[in-house]
Amino acid sequence: MHESHQDPAEQSTNKPAFDHRSVLESMFETMEEGVSVFDADLRLVAVNRRFRELLTFPDALYVAGTPFEAFVRFNVERGDYGPGDVEQQVRDRVEIARKFEAHQFERERPDGTILEVRGRPLPGGGFVTIYADITQRARAERGLRQANLLLEKTFETMDQGISIADKNLTMLGMNRRFRELLDLPESLCQPNTPFEAFIRYNANRGDYGPGDADEQVRTRVAIASKFQPHCFERERPDGTVLEIRGMPMREGGFVTIYTDVTLRAQAERAMRESEARFRSLTELSSDWFWEQDLQQRFTRLEGRHASGGDTAFDAELGKTWWELGYEIEEGWEAHRLLLAEQTPFRDVVMRRIPLDGPATYVRVSGTPIRARDGSLAGYRGVGRDITQQRGAEERIRYLATHDGLTGLPNRVWFSELLQLAIQTAQRHGRRFAVLFIDLDQFKSINDTLGHEVGDELLKAVALRLKACLRGADVVARLGGDEFVVLQQDIQSTEDVATVARKILATLCEPVEIHDLNCRVTASIGICLYPDDAQDERTLMKNADVAMYLAKERGKNNFQFHSSAVTAQSLERMALELQLRNAMERQEFALHYQAKVDLNNNRITGVEALLRWNNAELGCVGPARFIPVAEQCGLIVPIGKWVLQQACAQNVAWRRQGFAPIGVSVNLSVRQLMHDGLLDDIDEALRSAGMDPTLLELEITEGMVMHDIERMAQLLHAIKRMGVRIAIDDFGTGYSSLAHLKRFPVDVIKIDRSFVQDIATDPADRSITEAIVAMGRTLNLRVVAEGVETAEQRDVLRDIACDEIQGYYFSRPVPPAQVEQLLQAHTISTTAARVGGHHRIGVKA
Repeated sequence: MHESHQDPAEQSTNKPAFDHRSVLESMFETMEEGVSVFDADLRLVAVNRRFRELLTFPDALYVAGTPFEAFVRFNVERGDYGPGDVEQQVRDRVEIARKFEAHQFERERPDGTILEVRGRPLPGGGFVTIYADITQRARAERGLRQANLLLEKTFETMDQGISIADKNLTMLGMNRRFRELLDLPESLCQPNTPFEAFIRYNANRGDYGPGDADEQVRTRVAIASKFQPHCFERERPDGTVLEIRGMPMREGGFVTIYTDVTLRAQAERAMRESEARFRSLTELSSDWFWEQDLQQRFTRLEGRHASGGDTAFDAELGKTWWELGYEIEEGWEAHRLLLAEQTPFRDVVMRRIPLDGPATYVRVSGTPIRARDGSLAGYRGVGRDITQQRGAEERIRYLATHDGLTGLPNRVWFSELLQLAIQTAQRHGRRFAVLFIDLDQFKSINDTLGHEVGDELLKAVALRLKACLRGADVVARLGGDEFVVLQQDIQSTEDVATVARKILATLCEPVEIHDLNCRVTASIGICLYPDDAQDERTLMKNADVAMYLAKERGKNNFQFHSSAVTAQSLERMALELQLRNAMERQEFALHYQAKVDLNNNRITGVEALLRWNNAELGCVGPARFIPVAEQCGLIVPIGKWVLQQACAQNVAWRRQGFAPIGVSVNLSVRQLMHDGLLDDIDEALRSAGMDPTLLELEITEGMVMHDIERMAQLLHAIKRMGVRIAIDDFGTGYSSLAHLKRFPVDVIKIDRSFVQDIATDPADRSITEAIVAMGRTLNLRVVAEGVETAEQRDVLRDIACDEIQGYYFSRPVPPAQVEQLLQAHTISTTAARVGGHHRIGVKA
């Protein structure tokens, strides 16, 4: 940057002279450090080559007189000082430079170069700054710091406690785990703490057990002063077990590592205790111990003999297994070959059949005995009498293939027998039949008379079924009241029909159980091989389908499987498939049938009835889809929907200005068994904002008799919600007055079968009159269903029935027509909270 000028005096002479200025400029230019010089006005005086290399400013800035600010601005704009306001960064650094104070710092440039910057003020103003590239040194120092930090972190986070003491037994350091394992105070765990202080702290708190603390300290300090390797375990008072390893250091002192081995120590202790328990148990064990010589003769027998005799083993010494009469399945030759190979054996079962008693079984395990030279010296082992266990196993095998109640083959064994029958029939071109038998009315007998009577009835049925069959035929119980018959080698369908008729006739005969005459009938479905099916699954399925057809045709009959039966089954499947999407497609609707007070001819409530209008099937009758919904479980979500809709409609009528009336909803068996029923009722009431006393839930007699204790608890819970309860189809079940009194019932509804002929049949009138009288005695409201004529109405009024319901007054109608009925009749205020009735689809 500077031109070279010679002194005028030197120019006047021709003698060569030493050029000091050139030397200085050369030295300045070739320095390893970058140098910049600025005058008192912060203008550039000079920079050297190294400065230009290190700072990489553009050449235009290296002109003498360039302001210091220009260099700073260039650095700021290229990001040397990091993010921030450019003008503010320039002002700050120029302001610092104007102080002309000595300074030294390190700066890392964006390219990773690290510079050490040292500035010194010049006499008379200005300053000189030296820039040294310390990248390698700084990185090395940084690496060393990081390595030291890593070592410190590793030391501090190790899972083992570590302490370091010097040759004067002064603690130089310890890690976090050391403090945790020994539970030492922070004030003690400081560098330069004497080793003795740690020992004294432990001794004072009893870590070394009872004894004089000073003596304990002296003893342990004296041992430590020897600086010898050591390893031992110490259990602390809190139960922690520490493994302590000490190693002397070359320069003096020692490093000690503390490892928590509590789990291992506990496992070893448990193993020792287990071994001790095992030794004790073997002394008391029912097993017996034996030893044999090379010829398999017993040389030692100890323990409990199978016979129970104290000296029974004495007579067996010197004999072999086979000489004592024992047999094994694989034969003694194979076992002797195993012994010759000097192989251990386990759980070999041996059987002995004495001349004067039942067979006994023993299970034996053995291992070779070795002489000192490693040669075979014989065998030793243990044996156990498993006679009782073997009998239990045979019993288990029997139960696995037989029905525990009737002794008939169960489903598992029948499946095997059916598969065998298929194979035999295929091989010899034979035919056979599968008869699926389901008892009618068994559930009612079981629920009414009790399970004990039901079990006795099933046993009697099993015996009668066996008596109807040939010896080659098979009868099995599948479970519950379901039986199945395999009729072998049939010649014609009439052979099967004859057996089916015989079974129906036999089962119709009364069975006397506990002085009771019990009667059941059966529905039988028949599938023929190979006419109707050729595999086990299809045979059983087709017979099952035919059995359901027999039930639909009045029960107590038999039906053969046919293509028509299959079509009916497919129709049922199609109905179920459409039913599963009915709610989503909004195909359900509720109609309502009014109930009328006989005293004043006023509407007291409505009964909701479910209707289904399907796009493909049209209007589907409740008698078709309700049984399907019950069987496939859809009745629960459908019933929940009906509850919600009925409650919402009731509130809607109130908001239209009609006086409050009740709405009644019938519950299905599935809903009563559903754990979420109470929640469903509560949700329907809350979401609609309905007064719970306006809701009435109807159940049939058969439902409450299904599980009396459970039903009583459930109905009381519903009653506590404020909801009314009605017994529907009263008079058709098996309930008694004693049972009825257990339930919180508000209403009984007389079944339509008694009302139908009430005007002409004295018996029906008497029964109905008795029900009304009973209802009045129990303070229950009585409703007659199925009223269709004025004569029926008059008789019911004469016998003081409270309400009627039926086509005589109104068919089930949509909500809009109910509103017309309400407008045309004055609603009885005294009966407004009696409640209504909702039958899910079983009524027309």
